[in-house]
Amino acid sequence: MKTECTEICIKTSLKEAYSCLWHFKWKHILISYIAFLPFTLAGLFGFLDAFFLPRSPLELVPEGYNLSFGLFIATTYLWAVPCFILWHRLYLLGPEHLLRRKIWPILTRSFTMIFKVLFLIGTLLLLAIILTMILAFIIGIFTSNEGLSDFLDLTKSEFARYIIIISVTGFFAYLVFLRFSLAISARAIGKPMGLITSWRLTKKNTGRMFCSFIAIFIPASITAYMFIYFYQIIFSLDLFYSGDILSKATYLHIFITAPIITLPLASMCSQCASFYRHCGGEECTQY
Repeated sequence: MKTECTEICIKTSLKEAYSCLWHFKWKHILISYIAFLPFTLAGLFGFLDAFFLPRSPLELVPEGYNLSFGLFIATTYLWAVPCFILWHRLYLLGPEHLLRRKIWPILTRSFTMIFKVLFLIGTLLLLAIILTMILAFIIGIFTSNEGLSDFLDLTKSEFARYIIIISVTGFFAYLVFLRFSLAISARAIGKPMGLITSWRLTKKNTGRMFCSFIAIFIPASITAYMFIYFYQIIFSLDLFYSGDILSKATYLHIFITAPIITLPLASMCSQCASFYRHCGGEECTQY
């Protein structure tokens, strides 16, 4: 049983992650369409109209809004969890283990994953609140000193303060997520690993994991953004917010572009799968 961490090579990790994305590109397309299918069907049948209905903050919510909002959450954020598991199964186990006749194991792992993610989100929020209070206190002291540089004087703007606080807390939250990523990957393929074990296995690789993750996630995000940007210009669309209820054609266009929209998520799963292998996750069976 492996409990000690192994130093990863950024170049090897990136090469493996990009290779997985390219080698399993057709399976990625399949998973992306599975990911967007419930949302597209709910939109085409008009179940999401009440949620997307334009209204001012002072107006009462329209009839059926709560049901529409619940369907939106179920078909996006909650449905993303089993799809997240499918991407991990693809990159860690191979396409032959991607889909099985028995769907129950994937559903039970999805519930387990949801609880772990909620715990992780709660931890990150607590960390963000603590850091926000500390930074707000420090910035408040700094801005009261008239002898500071012009750079610190910028923090007298409320907007600049929020940018600094969000950037710093987001950075630390991001690092915490990377340290726990091995446990999430393990649960996705049905192997036991606790968050503490994941933290131990990654203790010497935080900087390497961060650099490697950035080197694949940012290019994937830029590629997706640029593709969607020019796609909207070509077809004269606003796929995500037009100020009106989304039309049926818009839902179809969103479904068509699903493989590109989900590219950052797939790249994240591919990189986390690489971390899992290189940090010794496959050799670890401890809770």
